[in-house]
Amino acid sequence: MLSKLSLNLNRIAEGICLALMVIMTGVTFAQVFFRFVIVHSLPWSEECSRYCLVWASFLGASIALKRGLHMGVEAFVAKLPKEKKEVIYSTTLIIILIFLLVVIIKGVELATFNLRQSSPAMRIPMGLPYLAVPVGSLLMFIHLLDEWMMGWKQKGRLTGMRKAEGEKRMEAGF
Repeated sequence: MLSKLSLNLNRIAEGICLALMVIMTGVTFAQVFFRFVIVHSLPWSEECSRYCLVWASFLGASIALKRGLHMGVEAFVAKLPKEKKEVIYSTTLIIILIFLLVVIIKGVELATFNLRQSSPAMRIPMGLPYLAVPVGSLLMFIHLLDEWMMGWKQKGRLTGMRKAEGEKRMEAGF
């Protein structure tokens, strides 16, 4: 069930991330057109592009995590026996889960604190851009929890342990 939730949330995040990138590109193009052709710039365009970039960055981080595309230094771990690799990988997952839990909690606090403040140009609550931090972290938490639970169900079958970097990149289309 957690795997299905993780997969569906990742698909939604991919769609939203795509839409945000299209919006950001369109707004930036419109700003350049208005500034240099019509000679009257849009006051809200830079702010809109910035907030779209923030959201796309955190959603993109969760997508990359789900696909196993985050950078990692494997030179030391690659030389260890399989049992020690699994221990290090599981320990790393637990540490990252704890870190993400803290980021989620503090991110929600920061977002709710900033709901009272409005953005200068668009006049939206500043809590909305700040909400990208806990939402992206929650998605990453769910993806990692799914990875860890699947590893427990299938002893020694953690996705990060099964796939080499080249395989992960090929699956993602790089």
